[in-house]
Amino acid sequence: MKTLLVLVALVAVASGMVLPERSALACQMCELVVKNYEGSADKDVTAIKKDFDAECKKLFHTIPFGTTECDHYVNKKIDPIIKELEGGTAPKDVCTKLNECP
Repeated sequence: MKTLLVLVALVAVASGMVLPERSALACQMCELVVKNYEGSADKDVTAIKKDFDAECKKLFHTIPFGTTECDHYVNKKIDPIIKELEGGTAPKDVCTKLNECP
């Protein structure tokens, strides 16, 4: 029983240490989407996603699960970011508004 409690405590501590890293990664990825969108606003969403995916994987391939996070971002997060940008939200405010950055 004591071993189980220690294991649960270690998992809780480890989870607490991982979440800030993911948050920082999510913020960087969001900012990368905004940057790619600003540089290619005349492209369609598919082209923006493709450009982001290539650049994201190039930048974050050394981080554990970095390319997986890039795939997740392409599939789940880019559309809301683009909607915010197209809706008139200032690029500097998009990631904060979507709770991707502090």
